[in-house]
Amino acid sequence: MSIGLDTSVVLRLLTGVPLGQAEAARRMLAASRDTIFVSDLVVSESYFALRHHYEVPHANAARALASLLDDPRVQCTGVSRQVFRDTATRTVSRATPGLMDQLILADYRANMCTVATFDRDLAKADGAQLLKESPQPQ
Repeated sequence: MSIGLDTSVVLRLLTGVPLGQAEAARRMLAASRDTIFVSDLVVSESYFALRHHYEVPHANAARALASLLDDPRVQCTGVSRQVFRDTATRTVSRATPGLMDQLILADYRANMCTVATFDRDLAKADGAQLLKESPQPQ
């Protein structure tokens, strides 16, 4: 049976703390003969935890997650692997949506959807449309 990693396990693999749990997570990954899966939701939660609870800079958090997703023993259930590869190979400009918005866009694109948003920056991305707020009655 395949194994899906929880955010807590991913964080132990990436941070190494607490040490006992990190070692158990590494042993499980190394010993598993089953496919190890990581969902886009776990990737998102892990990114936010690294940034806000562990105070890891964006580039380091993105690099750590990309490294985990590139591990041949690990499979993504969604679009995270491709988004992180794309992020690592291009220069990020102010016009580029943030990492979480890129995951949202890629997920909806994979499902042949347009993203409806009130976020003006996100709306500039291919595959997104800005919703106009309805005027309030006077």
